[in-house]
This record gives sequence, C-alpha cells and structure tokens, in this order.
Amino acid sequence: MNIFKRLSSRISHLSSNDIVFGKESREELLTGLYLFILFILCFIKLDNYILPQLDDLTHAAMGASILQTGDWFTMHEGAIISWLKPPLYFWAEAILFKIFEVSEYWAKFPVALTGFLTFFFSYKIAEKLFNKRIGFLTLFVLSTSMFFLRYTQRVMLDMPVTFALILSVFAAIKAEKDKNDKIYLLYGLGLVLGYYFKGLQGLYALGIVPLYFILSRQFKKIFNAYFLLSILAAFFLIGLWAVPQYITHGKEFLLSQSGIGPLVSGGLAGYTNPFYSPLKNLFRMFYWIIPAFYGMWLGLKKLNDKNERNGFILLFLWFFIIIIALSASSVFGVRYLIPALVPAGIFAAIALEKFIKPKNFPYFQHIACLIAGGLLILIAILPVPPVKKGTEYISLYRCVNNIVGKNNKIILYKEKSYIFNQGLAFYSARPLDKQVDSIKDLISEINKNEKKVFVISNPADYEEIKAAISAKRLFRFASSDKWTLFQIQKQ
Repeated sequence: MNIFKRLSSRISHLSSNDIVFGKESREELLTGLYLFILFILCFIKLDNYILPQLDDLTHAAMGASILQTGDWFTMHEGAIISWLKPPLYFWAEAILFKIFEVSEYWAKFPVALTGFLTFFFSYKIAEKLFNKRIGFLTLFVLSTSMFFLRYTQRVMLDMPVTFALILSVFAAIKAEKDKNDKIYLLYGLGLVLGYYFKGLQGLYALGIVPLYFILSRQFKKIFNAYFLLSILAAFFLIGLWAVPQYITHGKEFLLSQSGIGPLVSGGLAGYTNPFYSPLKNLFRMFYWIIPAFYGMWLGLKKLNDKNERNGFILLFLWFFIIIIALSASSVFGVRYLIPALVPAGIFAAIALEKFIKPKNFPYFQHIACLIAGGLLILIAILPVPPVKKGTEYISLYRCVNNIVGKNNKIILYKEKSYIFNQGLAFYSARPLDKQVDSIKDLISEINKNEKKVFVISNPADYEEIKAAISAKRLFRFASSDKWTLFQIQKQ
C-alpha cells in the first residue's frame, strides 16, 4: 500500500507543477499520448487468432472473393453472388490482400483504422460541443468499454459505419462552429461511406442532422446550398453502384440488405425482438450507461442555456433516433448499438466532469494515461484470449490446402453451404464449386467432371454415402467430428 501512496503522491506532484512541460500544454500532450495508446491498441495483435464463423469469416471471404473472381463490381461469397452488404469494406480488404497477402491481419485492418478514427472524431466532437476535458473523458469512457473496444478488431461493419456517422455529425458541428458552409460536403461523404459500408443501416445521419437543424431553430440550414449539394452528391455516388446492380439483378438486389431489404424484412418489434431489447442490452453491454443517463439529466437542465443547448439537442437526437430505430425493428443484434455508444459516451463524460474538480483533472489525466500505457504493455507481452472462438472448421481448410490441388473441384454433399463456403474462400482460396443433395446427383457430378473431384460432408451424411457406395470406391483423406473430406472413384 505504501508503494501506491508514494506513486500517487509523485503523480500528484507531477500534475500540479511545471516540471518539463507547462500544465496547459501538458493537457494537450497527454490527450495526444492517450490517442497514440488507443492507436496501438486498435492495431496490436490483429493477426493472432483464427476468424470466427459466419459474420467475421464471411466479410473476410467476400474481400478475398474479389481477387478470386476478378469481379470488383458485384460482390461474391466464394463463387456465389452476394448482396449481404455494399462493397466498400470488401474493396478495402481486396486492395490490402492484393498488395500484401490474404490474412487475418489485413482483413481486420480497415476496421482497426475506422475504429481509431471513431475515437479521434469522438474526441473532436466532444471538444467542439463542450471543451477539451470532456473530449478527453469521452476517450476514457469509450476506451474502457470493452464492448466498444473489441469491435475495433472484429471483421464486422458496425465500427466502420459508426465512423461514417460520426464524420457526418462532425461536419454539421464544425460547419456551424467555424461558420464555414463548405464543410457540409463532409456530411455527404459520411452518407456515402455509411451506405457503402452497410446499406440503409448506414444512413442514420440523413435523419439526425436535418432534425437537429429543425429542433435547434436553424431550419434554413436544410436548404443551405452546400448542404443540399452534399446530399445530392451522396445519392449520385451511391447510385453509381446501386442502380446498375438493380438494372442487372432486379428484385433480387432490391430486396437484399444492399437494397431496401432492411426496411421490408425488418418489420416491427415483436416476440423475437421486444421493443425494450435494445435498451435492456445497453445496460448489459455498456458499463457507463448509468453515468450516461445522469449526463442526459444534466443535459435536459441545459436546454435553456443558449450556449450549450444545441450540443445537447444533437446528442439527444443522435442517441434516441438509433435506439428508437432498433426498438421498432424485429431484427436486432447487440452490435447494432455501437453507433449509439458515442453519444452515450459523451453524456457519461459530461457526468464524469461534474465529479472531477478542475484542479484534480491533471491528476486524473496522468493516472488515465499511466493505466492505459500499463495495459498496453500487458496486452503486448501476455497472451490475450480471443473475443470469440475461431471457426471450428479450420482443420478442414488446412487439409484442403495440403490435399486438394488448385485445379481440382470441391463439391459439398447436403450440408448448408455457408458453413464451409466462406472458410474455403478465405483460408483455402478454393471455394465450393457446387452443392448436391442426393447421392445420384453426386455420382453424376463426379462422372461428368474430367478434373479430380473432392467431396465434403458432415460425418452423418458420410455414413449415408458409405451405405450406398462400395467401400472400394471411397477414399477418405481426412475427417473430424465435424467434417469428412473424401473422393469417390468414377464408374
């Protein structure tokens, strides 16, 4: 205990005296140091773990599939056309894969980059609306939320789309504070990025900012030339990809997640997603939610303050539009809350500032940087368990790499194709060539193919094949309790 007391005393002395840098300049230096630590945290150990099944592996496979198919315009999962999401994240992956290699590191790199930019612009928004101290406390709150932090290293689209939303919100704030209408062009860029990352789910800013203009009594700004131009430019750029996709693929594209699928299939909240589910999960996933609600209470009391009213109106709209949209939808995943955590984090920072006296803030800032630096060192030198277990089929993909030739065919028997297809595309660069559901069709495919054919099935379906085909014609190369890789001799 004496060690901690002495350490605390020395930090207190350091923070209250001009030893190397003046106290005023030191505040900015420590904020920069904290951002640098966050930058390292976002990128450290990106390639340490196998990607989890489904979303992470699917998104990585779609980037790899661009290089395998040579098609940069229509996305694929292996050889299958997919409109799971628009192409921006997959384009970024494919460029990195082309320059470097197909690996977990480069699959995660775009999300790590947008994750750091989300931290940075969160700070800038809090600083613009309030002050630098609330900006620093916003960084502290968001970085100590493990739910928020871990999505800077998942191959998921929720952090990139949060960055796109933040860019649009930042543009509206900066244009207002700096009295520079040209900055509204960044608003349109945020809309473009939001759509190209996650379709209609990336267009929250299209509702948040115009409503902010109305409620903050700046209605005329909706008709500002640069603001309207940014929206028109955004829809034009979105149309450059979406319209040709619709012309070529019609209803199939329109009703996909890249089209209006989220509006059509989202429906209304019900049994599978009760309207209270997003708010309930917010209490479970965001540890700072109680301080955030206290910050909202403080904000309500400030709505009559001309100097701070607009900032609070914007934060309230930002948070509650997202929560209401998720509450009204029949489809909900906890990761959809990430765009709402930024305004919640700023509200929590406002509450924290209330309890930290100005004279104690330098001490708090020094302690925060010291702890963050210590955690960074520990993460760098110690094994850190993955957030989610990697795909359980990695042994199959490694076997395929050693057994199946580049020109050989791979056929899936009966099992759901998505279970294997994405992993084969990413880890083996050999996506499924076909899926069949009967032994008759399987034999037909093998007999008519001049190339060597390998078959994948689950163990139960392989037993069915064993019962129907002579053992002399079956050659099992590898298997586990999840899969079997084999060949059937032609007749």
